[in-house]
Amino acid sequence: MSKPIKIMDTTFRDAHQSLHATRLRLEDIVPIAEKMDGVGFHSLEVWGGATFDSCLRFLREDPWERLRTIRSLVKKTKLQMLLRGQNLVGYRHYPDDVVEKFVEKTIANGIDILRIFDALNDLRNMERSISATLKYGGIVEAAFCYTIGPIYTIDYFIGLAKNLRDMGAHIICIKDMAGLLDPYTAYELIKRLKEEIDLPIHLHTHDTAGMAVATTIKAIEAGVDIVDTAISTMAGGTSQPPLETVCHILKGTERDPHFNMELLDEIADYFYEVRKKYKNLESEYIGPDPKVIVYQVPGGMLSNLVNQLREQNALHRIKDVLEEIPHVREDFGFPPLVTPSSQIVGTQATLNVLTGERYKMVTTETKNYFKGLYGRPPAPVNEEVRKKILGDEEFITVRPADLLEPEFEKAKAEIADRVTSEEEVLSYCLFPKVYLEFLEAKEKGIKEEVPAPKPQEAKPAPSLAPTEFVINLYGESYHVKVGGKGHKVDGKRPYFLYVNNQLVEVIVEPLQEVVPSEEGKVDLKPKESVRPQPTEPGDITSPMPGTVVKIKVKKGEKVKAGDTVVIVEAMKMENEIHSPVDGTVEEIFIKEGDMVNPDEVMIRIK
Repeated sequence: MSKPIKIMDTTFRDAHQSLHATRLRLEDIVPIAEKMDGVGFHSLEVWGGATFDSCLRFLREDPWERLRTIRSLVKKTKLQMLLRGQNLVGYRHYPDDVVEKFVEKTIANGIDILRIFDALNDLRNMERSISATLKYGGIVEAAFCYTIGPIYTIDYFIGLAKNLRDMGAHIICIKDMAGLLDPYTAYELIKRLKEEIDLPIHLHTHDTAGMAVATTIKAIEAGVDIVDTAISTMAGGTSQPPLETVCHILKGTERDPHFNMELLDEIADYFYEVRKKYKNLESEYIGPDPKVIVYQVPGGMLSNLVNQLREQNALHRIKDVLEEIPHVREDFGFPPLVTPSSQIVGTQATLNVLTGERYKMVTTETKNYFKGLYGRPPAPVNEEVRKKILGDEEFITVRPADLLEPEFEKAKAEIADRVTSEEEVLSYCLFPKVYLEFLEAKEKGIKEEVPAPKPQEAKPAPSLAPTEFVINLYGESYHVKVGGKGHKVDGKRPYFLYVNNQLVEVIVEPLQEVVPSEEGKVDLKPKESVRPQPTEPGDITSPMPGTVVKIKVKKGEKVKAGDTVVIVEAMKMENEIHSPVDGTVEEIFIKEGDMVNPDEVMIRIK
């Protein structure tokens, strides 16, 4: 006899990651958390994925405090998170000591179930997080990433599931992050899994292609044990299928979850109002879009990609980037597109489009991928591309984490004077630069004001640094941050401003800037940039606004064309900038930590 379907709700994590670039604030979770706890869900997904990074980078919230707050309010329902195997909640591999400590503290702070996966389905990258979860008493939901392509068959996925079972999994998850799993393939895959693996099967999918409800129902018919949904007002598009719709379809059947529909209506009404506050972060590309079968871009990646292109003032190139992604994916050996592989492939496709040449500029992460530092690609990579990126460097075949030195104790010593807990040390381990910026903002009282609250809920403007301020206009609040300035052209100067975290370019005419005089008075005087505009073949610029992370050369040093001379962080990735010519470093106009813009020279090679 069939049992009622179990349901995990994604509203507190994947739903807003997919719809609103992971910007749901804790203040919008707290008022509804206890009602969510009363529904009767199998679990609530509340943490992991991009929430950790976004809390620090954008929302100025401590992700550990966020978790502890939710745990204090949700007393009956299990809390679940998404863990990227050896990448944890970041974009690179972390050493085993950091993985073990992170899992320990995650469980201690309130997570019951860890959904663990690897972006390449390289199971070696899941070993340590699975063993740590078992060690500290957590529930292991081991996931394989579902995708489509020449190598992906039902037998391929069954083989992965059997290996995950043998590694100690309590639950097997089909992670369909891009909504590519069609209803009939879902039925066949789950039938086989239920026949061959004696473990609960959990389906995770997205509605990007418009198939999610049909796929979920066919999965339930095939005997799946748990499915993911989101409350209806946070569902659909790049998010999960709507909870209430699934409940209505199953009403009166053996698999009816028997939820209180009036309670679900109350929760849906709450999020109907909350979603309005995040409207400016919603993408016009949230679906349904059947072309996802071609692009294979998962929901969280798409919403972030749109925001990143908008920040680069290049949203009009979105179609070009989406068309480039399948080509890059093939060059990479057909990896499933899920963080961090989705971020690496998506950013590289963006660079290919914006620079006008494939792999003219590559991120550090792309280079590491082709070295094998992210693991074993599912299929062979494009050797021509690999040689262009790496030259004669060898591909690494060992488990990537075996090459990493322990980091936790070293990080603890580095930041001992600024933190008091091991959780804070872990935040620094995972995102050193971002976490230091978070601490600085916290000390200054800076809090992200995106999206702006409704007029009737308006709050006092925070105390911001001089380059950041809040403008209140017609009842709406706008957080403005000065990102940099360009060069004077015909008496006009462009300024790069971030308004509610979106890049805009403002042209100022005539050229006048506020400059304090020696007497303390404010004068209006022209002020020229110390960085020249590019005029020579050896003038090196950044293709997009970003921050200088590392300068790899010194004045007077000889370089060859293709040598990495500077690393710039943009779009949450480190981008290697190469010398276009052979020559000598004549001048360096930047220092580490500087903001740079596309129309100014960073380094001049003669």
